[in-house]
Amino acid sequence: MSAPRIGVAVIGVGAMGEQHATNAALHVPGATLVAVFDADRAAATRVAADLGAEPCASLEALVSRDDVQVVVIATPSRFHADHAVVSLAAGKDTLLEKPMAHSLADCDRIVAAAERAKARLQIGFMRRYDPAYAEAKRLITSGAVGEPLLFRAVHRDREATPTSVEAGVRALMFESAIHDFDLSRFLLGDDIATVSTTVAVLSQGPDAQGRVPTAALNAVIYRRGALAGIETYWGAQYAYDVRTEVICAAGTVMIGQQQRTRLDVYVEGHARHDLFTDWRERFRDAYRAELTDFVGGATDRRPPAVTGADGRAAVAAALAGIAAHASGRAERVPA
Repeated sequence: MSAPRIGVAVIGVGAMGEQHATNAALHVPGATLVAVFDADRAAATRVAADLGAEPCASLEALVSRDDVQVVVIATPSRFHADHAVVSLAAGKDTLLEKPMAHSLADCDRIVAAAERAKARLQIGFMRRYDPAYAEAKRLITSGAVGEPLLFRAVHRDREATPTSVEAGVRALMFESAIHDFDLSRFLLGDDIATVSTTVAVLSQGPDAQGRVPTAALNAVIYRRGALAGIETYWGAQYAYDVRTEVICAAGTVMIGQQQRTRLDVYVEGHARHDLFTDWRERFRDAYRAELTDFVGGATDRRPPAVTGADGRAAVAAALAGIAAHASGRAERVPA
């Protein structure tokens, strides 16, 4: 007799949430997409109809359903804390997209809600599930390339994300750089001590009037002394480009690099190797593996792979980056 399927619901069905909903409906063994909710009722109705689920009239209606065991939250990040607390308080295992929240107090509130309800909480750092990153972690942990000493990361989006001038630095830190704050902790096996941040206006959308920062360079120091350089750039028109290198004592591990030639030249429509158009193409398999793992753990109550503590640490690093930009000096990561 086969095991009962796990009912999955998605809160927020914009581009990210629709991806999760599609994976739950079509690509995750043992899962059934049961329901979706979005403040945009038309979007919820469309996604539900396309995937054979039910659109819910409210967040509370969704989390009160007995046929929902796992909730994925993919709403705008300013709502993450409130939505996660509601889901967890209802006893639902919750996969919460990054960033976990915009403050450490809200991160703590989410963790407390999970602990009270004994519900599983995982933060959506899907890159950990990408096969190349997972293999890099295995190699580094094995000691085959020696102690990790230096982390270098590139995160380039094709277009400048629309945002206000005031929110520009926060968006760069919370929406993009936070991936590499988490990945560096994951691959180096160490916590971030300080962050220095420089931002600039390098490319703009049509309505920004040349003022919204679209690039950030973060210089990071870890507690055991390793260093990192983390680049975030919105407006690289040639491709969606994510690359990582971990330089270790006895070798280097590279993800997303072209190693067949000594020189790479990227221009729109041409490259020495295949490029990706967006995050959905680059990390398609990682998103599926992430949800498959989390849903699988709902039955045997397996601890989540990316914990609330991991999410909180990444938020703390992002907050240090924001503070460093404002102060013009390196800022310690808050406890």
